[in-house]
This record gives sequence, C-alpha cells and structure tokens, in this order.
Amino acid sequence: AIGHTRGGKGLRASTLEIPEPEKPWTKEEIARLRKRGFGVSQPVFASLLSVTASTVRAWEQGQKTPSGAARRLLEVAEIDPGVFQRLAHEHPRAARHL
Repeated sequence: AIGHTRGGKGLRASTLEIPEPEKPWTKEEIARLRKRGFGVSQPVFASLLSVTASTVRAWEQGQKTPSGAARRLLEVAEIDPGVFQRLAHEHPRAARHL
C-alpha cells in the first residue's frame, strides 16, 4: 500500500460479479433434488455433498435448514448435477463408489 501511494507499485484490479444470496430451500425442494436430480438415497446424496446422512434426513424432515454454504452447494447441484460426476472423474482417488 505504501509503495502504491508513493507511485512505485501498480495495483491489479479485477471485477467479479457476486451472485444474489442463496435461496432458502424447503424440505420438499431438497427431497425433490435428491430424488429427481440425482435418483439416489439420502446417504449417497449426503456423500455427494460431504455432509452426514443424518443432516440430509434432518433437512428433508424440516428439523434443520441448510447453512449458507450448503444452500449454495444445493444451488450448484440444482443448476448442474453433472458437476459431481466431473469431480469424481477429475479426482478419482477422492471418489467413492456407493
């Protein structure tokens, strides 16, 4: 900062569009995404999202709501379910066959 103030250093600038805040998810929407979007059980869906099966169960029963990061991840899963398959192919050691 001091170097920039004295004219000795240039700063890079970039523009990044920040998406709107993630939408709240209802228990029905989460269950629908899991069943129709992925066609998997709660434990498998939980593994895809890196959460516990009890967490997915609690979301779907309305006992808990996903955190901000989890809501964003659900949004990504809704927009492009194939991203999880691509991750498994790009990182085969991290992929598990369930």
